[in-house]
Amino acid sequence: MNTGSCPPSISFRSIHRLIQSVLPQLTFSFHRHQSINADFSGGQITSDAGLLPLRAFDQRHHLTSDLAQLLSDPRQDDRVHHDSLALLRQRLYQIVAGYEDTNGADRLRHDPLLQIVADQKLGHALGSQPTLSRWENAPVARDLVRLNDALLDQFVRLCGEPVRQRGEILLDIDSTDDPTHGQQQLSFFNGGYGQHMYHPMLVFERHTGCLLAARLRPGNASSHARDRAHAAALGTAFAGGLPGSEDQAARRCWLRPAAAL
Repeated sequence: MNTGSCPPSISFRSIHRLIQSVLPQLTFSFHRHQSINADFSGGQITSDAGLLPLRAFDQRHHLTSDLAQLLSDPRQDDRVHHDSLALLRQRLYQIVAGYEDTNGADRLRHDPLLQIVADQKLGHALGSQPTLSRWENAPVARDLVRLNDALLDQFVRLCGEPVRQRGEILLDIDSTDDPTHGQQQLSFFNGGYGQHMYHPMLVFERHTGCLLAARLRPGNASSHARDRAHAAALGTAFAGGLPGSEDQAARRCWLRPAAAL
C-alpha cells in the first residue's frame, strides 16, 4: 500500500540550518542559578546510531553482500536505480531499527544514516515503498532455498570452531505466530492463536541463539513430522560442514523440539 507521502522539499542536511537562521538561539530565564541557552547548531542527529557497529560487522564478514548474490533479479539493467544489495541492506537495517512496515520507506529513504548503512551516497534517496514491495516479492523458491543454505554456511564460518570444541550440536525447533492484516496470500485463521496469521517454523542453534533456518508456512499449518525430518537433515548438514567434522564427537546432534512437535 502506498501512503502517497512525498519526499521532503528540504533535504535533511539543510533543515537544521533553516531552523538556526530563523531561531538562532533561545534563552530561558526561569532557572535562577544560571542562564540557560538553547540553539540548533547540533547538526544532523540520529537515534539509530546502533546500526553503525552492525554495519561494520556486516562489512567485515560480508554477510549481506553474500546473500544479495543469491537473489535473482528479473529487472532490466537499464531501468535499475537501486541494485539488490542496496535494497537488501535498506530493508534489513530498516527492520533492525524497528521500522518493519515498508510504508515507512517513503520517509526513511531520505534518512542519512540509512543511506550510509545501505552504502548510498548522502542525499541520494533509497528505494521507495513500491520498489521495496516489488523487490521483496520477486524471489522464487530456488532463491529462498539458497538463502537458507547461506544462513547455515555463514554460521559454520563464524561459529563452527566453538561448536566443534563444545562437541555437540543442539537445535531448538519451534513455530511462532506472525499475525497478518488484510488478504495476504496463505494467511489463514489459526484456532490455537485465535487470529489470522502465518505459522513459520524456525530452527535455532541453542548455545548461540543464532537462526539457522526459517520455513514459511500457511497460518493454518499444524506441526508435522516432516518438520522434524527437515531439522534432522539440517543437523546432518551442519555437522558435516563443521571444521574437523571427521571427529565423531563434533558430530553429535541433538534436536529439542517444542512440545507441539
